[in-house]
Amino acid sequence: MPAGGRTLAAALAVVALAGGACSADKGEPPALPTLNVPGNSALATTLMELEERHNVMYGIAAYSPTGARTVEWNADDRFAMCSTFKVYAVAALLRLAEREELKLDERVPISEAEIVPNSPVTSYRVGETLTWYSLAQAAIVRSDNTAANLILDRIGGPQTVTDLARTVGDTETRLDRWEPALNEALPGDNRDTSTATALATGYHRLILGNGLAPEYRRMLTGWMRGSVTSGERMRKGLPVGWVAADKTGAGGFGTVNDAGVVWSPTGTSVVLVIFSRSTTGYPIAAPSNTAVAEATTAVLDAMTT
Repeated sequence: MPAGGRTLAAALAVVALAGGACSADKGEPPALPTLNVPGNSALATTLMELEERHNVMYGIAAYSPTGARTVEWNADDRFAMCSTFKVYAVAALLRLAEREELKLDERVPISEAEIVPNSPVTSYRVGETLTWYSLAQAAIVRSDNTAANLILDRIGGPQTVTDLARTVGDTETRLDRWEPALNEALPGDNRDTSTATALATGYHRLILGNGLAPEYRRMLTGWMRGSVTSGERMRKGLPVGWVAADKTGAGGFGTVNDAGVVWSPTGTSVVLVIFSRSTTGYPIAAPSNTAVAEATTAVLDAMTT
């Protein structure tokens, strides 16, 4: 859309929100980005400028657990999840531990045949064993794909991730494939996708709610706090003193994601999901970490001022 058209669309979106909630037919993408934050015209303009500058489309959901402020931007559009699914997979594993159907200190052999790309922990442990605890930690902290596949195999496959999502109020997330095929991110393919709103709902329940027993919730949150893959994405965009428990993801067509919960220095929490994909249409489009970082800054500024 030409720049003038985008500006007009933003103005219309703001006017519509001033007069009432935006709506769209079920299953159809919204005609305009939806944005629900007091004084939102500046944020609408900023997000459109960022999309144009970085050649991306965002899917964003952010809200305070009290419901005081909410941001939604293409929040019901489907995006490839990529590695953000690992939070659900690990949560399903932890539920097995809760039910005493699995011991986290049980050791799992690591074979050469199981190694897939982007496995920074398991690829160095071929011929050895790792505990389920260590594999879960590797999947979240280092986004290790082989660890994730081993966990998927143990919990019952991709469908179990979809099932787990439903139990935490996420009605849209679906996982269909294994690592690394699930990162294809082919436009229009609903496999291995979610929406920002849905993932925010599920992450909220797992990190801040009752989706896991307290012991396992603290365990999952601790691993997400320890992530080493978010430094140039959400965490780079956080205000000074803020911290995050988040999970990143990246895939084809310039897909770059980051999702989790962030906390201010005073302890105020914000559930934040930022999906993004390239608008160039190239399967090997360069991912833009900066687009996610800058969107993080813009959204949190709007929610805290």
